[in-house]
Amino acid sequence: MKFNQQLTISNDHAYLAQVRDLVSKGVTVGQFPGHYLNRLQIAVDEAVTNIIEHGYAGRPRGSGSIDITVEVNDVHFKIIIVDHGLSFDPNQMSDIDIQSHVAAGKAGGLGVFLMRKIMDQVDYQYQVGKKNQLVLVKLRGKV
Repeated sequence: MKFNQQLTISNDHAYLAQVRDLVSKGVTVGQFPGHYLNRLQIAVDEAVTNIIEHGYAGRPRGSGSIDITVEVNDVHFKIIIVDHGLSFDPNQMSDIDIQSHVAAGKAGGLGVFLMRKIMDQVDYQYQVGKKNQLVLVKLRGKV
């Protein structure tokens, strides 16, 4: 029931399929409830996409790296994402009123909202000029 694997990708959307595959493998090998798979993939996809588009904004594709670690045990499914792009603390964002957001015709800007709704814990830490670390945790057995 335990799974621990790391993947390093560059700041390129072309690698998102590998990230989704890692999440899928973590669910399967770690025997995490399969009904969480799609939601976990969405949360991780949003996090990595935000890093590519915002953390590495203005930098050429392939010039930055993103380390993704998936840890699964009897208690949780944990994703640790580390990058060296611009820092951004999702905890500083207020919650979105989804109905107002949609009514205003906005299509983007829901990444942090989705991560918070899907995951049980969203923890962000950074060291200025060094690295950003985002930890997403889904507890086993919580809906």
